[in-house]
Amino acid sequence: MKIRVFRTVLPAACLCLAASMFLSNRSVAAEAEQWGLWETSLNGPREGNPYLDVELAVTFHQAGRRVAIAGFYDGDGIYKVRFSPPAPGAWRYETQSNRPELNGRTGSFTAGPPSKDNHGPVQVFSTYYFRYADGTPYHQFGTTCYAWVHQPPALQQQTLETLAASPFNKIRFCVFPKSYTYNQNEPERFAFLKKADGKFDFARPDPAFWRQLEQRIGDLSQLGIEADLILWHPYDRWGFAQMGAANDDRYLRYAIARVGAFRNVWWSLANEFDLMAPGAMANHRGDKQLADWDRFFQILQNEDAHQRLRGIHNCRGFYDHAQPWVTHSSIQRHDVHRVGEWREQYKRPVVIDECGYEGDIPQGWGNLKPEEMVRRFWIGTMGGGYVGHGETYKHPKDLLWWSKGGVLHGQSPRRIAWLKQFMADAPPFDQLEPRGEHQGRFVLANPGAYYLVYCQKPGIESLDLPGQRPYKLDLIDPWAMTVVPLGTAPAGRFQLNAPRSDVVFRLMPYQAGERLRPQAKITTSATEGLPPLTVKFTGSGGTSTHWDFGDGTTRDVPEATHVFQQPGLYAVTLTVTDADGGVAQSIVQIAVDHDAGAPLVRAGFERDETAIKLQGTARRGTAGSLHFPDGAPWGWARAEDAVIDQLCGLRSFTILGWVKPESLQIGSGGNRIVFCLNKDRSGIDLVCHADGRLRLAVNQWPDSIRDDSSPGKLKTGRWTFFAVSYDAAQPRDNVSWYFSEPRETPGPAAIQLDCRTTYQAGPVAADPGPLAIGNFNETMHGYGLDRQFRGEIRALRIFGSRIGRRGALDLEEIKRHGSSV
Repeated sequence: MKIRVFRTVLPAACLCLAASMFLSNRSVAAEAEQWGLWETSLNGPREGNPYLDVELAVTFHQAGRRVAIAGFYDGDGIYKVRFSPPAPGAWRYETQSNRPELNGRTGSFTAGPPSKDNHGPVQVFSTYYFRYADGTPYHQFGTTCYAWVHQPPALQQQTLETLAASPFNKIRFCVFPKSYTYNQNEPERFAFLKKADGKFDFARPDPAFWRQLEQRIGDLSQLGIEADLILWHPYDRWGFAQMGAANDDRYLRYAIARVGAFRNVWWSLANEFDLMAPGAMANHRGDKQLADWDRFFQILQNEDAHQRLRGIHNCRGFYDHAQPWVTHSSIQRHDVHRVGEWREQYKRPVVIDECGYEGDIPQGWGNLKPEEMVRRFWIGTMGGGYVGHGETYKHPKDLLWWSKGGVLHGQSPRRIAWLKQFMADAPPFDQLEPRGEHQGRFVLANPGAYYLVYCQKPGIESLDLPGQRPYKLDLIDPWAMTVVPLGTAPAGRFQLNAPRSDVVFRLMPYQAGERLRPQAKITTSATEGLPPLTVKFTGSGGTSTHWDFGDGTTRDVPEATHVFQQPGLYAVTLTVTDADGGVAQSIVQIAVDHDAGAPLVRAGFERDETAIKLQGTARRGTAGSLHFPDGAPWGWARAEDAVIDQLCGLRSFTILGWVKPESLQIGSGGNRIVFCLNKDRSGIDLVCHADGRLRLAVNQWPDSIRDDSSPGKLKTGRWTFFAVSYDAAQPRDNVSWYFSEPRETPGPAAIQLDCRTTYQAGPVAADPGPLAIGNFNETMHGYGLDRQFRGEIRALRIFGSRIGRRGALDLEEIKRHGSSV
């Protein structure tokens, strides 16, 4: 998408002659192209402040069409007008100005057809989607580099080189520099000039800065990348966030005149607009109320003759994207599964411009695992929306991609590129209907012709397949970037068996006369047990068979006996090939269990403890207890990553230990005793509430469930033994709560059943988050750490089993462990 700039320039043989300051009535014609960039320069007055004193506009005419464009002052007595012809053919123009030397000048030029890579600007179509003006599909795969144009030229060039090799076709960045964590360097140039006292003069733009910005917008266009230009933001130490209404409006109109003709420009009014209200958040700047944003949008709607896309990005609350001047919903949220909800609410394309950042910085918003970034791209796509990328890996010179650009270090971009190509090979995006989310299952389909089914967790999912023809069935692994043929699905009600988390099924009907794939089938002598577990496998469905046992070993025989030596969840894969070269696969999961009588986790002991690291204000208390003092900046204990593997796939478990709250004041939603959710899904969450009751959640956020103990079980300043057991296989009363009476010190105590509840959430998912004790883990740190348990935790243990109820300890077993402190 290369922008060609065509210019007409007034030659000035002798500036001392008044006639040389007038544009000839017979302007030299210049060739241009549809949706390209045509520009003319005029000599005019330079005295006073031309930015304030001189008005210039040009009206373009073609066969009854009239387009009015504002001009701008480029310094040194030069005025410019830029126009992107919306149609080929002859165009006439005439200038209007409050200065006679610029008024009434006329000319013409011819716009030819667009060149090969010029598809025109991106536009909204069919309510929820984007495409180029010539009808070419545009599927947004964006990224963010807020301050890349404010870095040294060599770093800017490196960013462009990285983008050229990336999958990204849109980039968000700011006109004004950013003052924030990892962003303390001073730019060489700014959008405005400085006065003699060193303060910025908001009535005098700096042409040198704007020329550099234009160069970068043009560079992006040559790479086929949209420039999502952020006009304001609250991360400011220079005063740009608080220029006042008159200066704000003049700046916006200058930006429209100067860069609005570039066909790859999108307008983003603000990054985190809601933090620019006075006093909205400490260390953030702004003087803007909601009426100001409405006014800016209306200026763009009424005065941007090129009608570039218009959006606004939030932090906490959303702007009303249903307003007529908003073209698309630009959203910052991690809960990308709600894309369908926002589509229907706003009737706009939904772009999750900020779903989080892949990285390793301590801030909660910037330490997504690459797997989570890929997951969010897929889920947002399955909802019929568009998702944006960002990256924040620590760097000794603070060169984080999210702000300064440079090079990409993460693992998600390659997989985003794979998704981009996958969707390009699929039916057109606007022909695929998002059919909603149900318990972690997402469906995107052209009914009867094409289905994608994304499964966030393993298990059985049902799908109705219309028609008479059978369907080809493929298994897609978004992380491994593989498409594997599984065989054939008959029409009608069909059950999909997701072998693990985050897989996608693709189904397409066979065409008339198309040969059916082979059907791989597995029979086993066992699917679960204790190590060493010996399993006999028999495969059928093809002339050749290949086994992958999920532990690094393989066999090429129809029947194989394999011994699993270590506990774990093993996905055993059979691949069959028929005589015609057709291939199919089948997968069976083998669960090899731990010793359910030995705890998987031990924390709050003086010795023989699981490896944990205390963070923030957390410290050791008496007899190895974990002490979490009440008050900011809060603390938590983090277990080593190896613990997570032991918690994956538990069908039953028990958490028990001693707790002594110093305070029962809670953060929003309760204080955490044990937390290993992956953000708001996949894992375990044990919560303490203000009335002294506990709540257990499995694989979901706990606010909407009622799986609680009785109130009043915990007392401030007193030690209480607790235990909660969970059995996913039991249909009723599968959660049991046990407590001792509150007491002065831990030790032998009478432990009794409190209550039983029914709560069916399935086994612990195969992708929980890091295990944290006493607070959120890092997947939730961006939401605040005041959900910390406020007191001491001692002798905490987690028992579990993958093969039945063995991990749900009975009362006698709990009593035995309760006496051990």
